Amino acid sequence: MNTPTNAVAMKVNQANLVKSLRFSFTNKTTVLGELMQNARRANAAMVVINFCPETKTLQVLDDGCGIESMATLLTVAESGWDADVVAHEHPFGIGFLSALFACRRISVISKSGSIDVETDHILAFKPVTITPVHDWNGITSITLHDVELDMGQIATTLKRLARGFPIPVLFNDQLLERACALDSGLSFVDTEVGAMYLHGMDQPNGAQYEFDVYLQGLPIYTSHSYTSHLHIIHLDSSRFHARLPDRDKLVDEADVVKRIKAVLAQTIEQRFIQMKASLSAEAFIGFYEMLRHWELLKLLNDVPVVPTEALREIIAYPVCDTEVFDNFEQRPEKAMTRAEILARGIVSIDDDIKVDGAGRYLFAWNRDYLLYHGTLDSGHWLHALVRHLNDEELVIETINENHQAQFQGDWCWVFVPFLRCLPSPAWAGCC
Repeated sequence: MNTPTNAVAMKVNQANLVKSLRFSFTNKTTVLGELMQNARRANAAMVVINFCPETKTLQVLDDGCGIESMATLLTVAESGWDADVVAHEHPFGIGFLSALFACRRISVISKSGSIDVETDHILAFKPVTITPVHDWNGITSITLHDVELDMGQIATTLKRLARGFPIPVLFNDQLLERACALDSGLSFVDTEVGAMYLHGMDQPNGAQYEFDVYLQGLPIYTSHSYTSHLHIIHLDSSRFHARLPDRDKLVDEADVVKRIKAVLAQTIEQRFIQMKASLSAEAFIGFYEMLRHWELLKLLNDVPVVPTEALREIIAYPVCDTEVFDNFEQRPEKAMTRAEILARGIVSIDDDIKVDGAGRYLFAWNRDYLLYHGTLDSGHWLHALVRHLNDEELVIETINENHQAQFQGDWCWVFVPFLRCLPSPAWAGCC
């Protein structure tokens, strides 16, 4: 006996789905970025945004190609953009929902007509009357009435969104700064992940390891919290995608960031190799901190000048008092050549002065030796000149001892010899 079978197919309750999408947008301010993107994709020369806090009215104007179809605008998950935009930017077709969720009433005027309707009416899938526009002036206008945003939220968000945006943004008659945009005047280089601006390569300014990432001109990732010294990356939107619906996070963010860091490191190395060929030795070693962070100290191996960061001078009696500990060392005033280092001599000391004592430091101070700070690549020529004092036996001999007294401290009791004079420490086999 054959048992009858039934077939079922997945269905969508469109009303409940759209109602639920209201809660999928992380921030109410998402609408600002979506409307800015619409203007950019329409090839607008500028996007103008006006907000009246008294009436809670937000208006977005652009001089782009205009809306081809109001029906497509009101269709969820269908994009009205041309094939090139779809191929390179992957529009979701749900960005306009953020506008519907952000206000009580919405007005749209463009070349395909105009609408003025309560947003609940649209979200209930009720018919919307489209009024023809016979003499369109070339400006698309989207006006949100009774928006659930205040002036502070809008101003702060637009300032952040505009920084890397490819077209000018005018907010309440004020042109917003676009310091990170591709046309900002910064020198970008093309890489496999997109366009990169390398900060801190014109003159030394620390390690320079933080970066901001933009996708389609909007911020999507930052590696920092506070600093303004940043590398800037504009990702190739045909290869990298944003998370639906806010576009505020990258898809597979951890993997993408790892890839960005790898390409950033390669690009910085290539730039430093070019700089090494054109800069003086003194100028090039000025980038020591950045070279160290990006593990590029090998580039200094054949440079005939040693950066001050790798050297120390003993400028005072070596002491281990906690209040002045380490104040007896400082960097040299300038970078030093091989000849200058040979003339003075250079040593390394691995002693913890509070545990092992100051004997080796006293010896180096007496001889006016330089101290190697141990920060250069293992292949650097300086290593062949360094005398490692910890490889040699230390002998301290007391001369003209008068008497001894016991020192009783909080943590140790020791006998202290008192001398008429204190000679330099003696070194077995080397003095």
